[in-house]
Amino acid sequence: MARRSIKSYVKREGRLTKSQSSALDNYWVKYGVNYSPTALNLESIFGRRAPIILDIGVGAGESTINHALIHPENNYLAIEVHRPGLGRLLNKIESLSLNNIKIINHDVIDILEKQIPNRSLNQIFIFFPDPWPKKKHHKRRLINSDIFMLMKDKLNLHGRLHIATDCLNYAEHINELLNCNLEIINLAGKDNFSPRPVWRTETRYEHRGIKLSNKVYDFCCGLS
Repeated sequence: MARRSIKSYVKREGRLTKSQSSALDNYWVKYGVNYSPTALNLESIFGRRAPIILDIGVGAGESTINHALIHPENNYLAIEVHRPGLGRLLNKIESLSLNNIKIINHDVIDILEKQIPNRSLNQIFIFFPDPWPKKKHHKRRLINSDIFMLMKDKLNLHGRLHIATDCLNYAEHINELLNCNLEIINLAGKDNFSPRPVWRTETRYEHRGIKLSNKVYDFCCGLS
């Protein structure tokens, strides 16, 4: 697959706090996974065999932390490119002594193409990706036909893809992509949205959207 040159994110990180910088210096070796264009041995990096959930674009990781606490039987591989959020997440993982979260600080397309073995994931989470609401910026949206093609190869045969957004235009765009994709199917049916999963914990971005009276749109997808 051709590598797309347009990024779905812009790094406007600002300065790291002392706490965030300290976490990156001291805890990355414990919880971080460095990017390398070779397939990971997921059982080895977690030190056990367990269901693998890929959590894409986790921000400061509040949702990832909550899921990892509620479901210690799962392993969570979190992807985030912004270092301040990673610093906060690392501090939280360390304070809670969680051993079922690992983090990669790199572009998700590279990770899916090179690092994630085929049929290795039980679930993929994409919760509240940047909607890039202006039409001229839609090309920057993370969710497109290319990432769907990558994700369908990484999910195992009974795997699930869960997406949530509070942007109606983005939700309609996702439905259009699903209608054109014969290998990942919308389990709620064509053009429908899934009920909000009872297990999905609220993210900081979701909370902010709800305060603005935004409606949340959930998708639950599986392989055909």
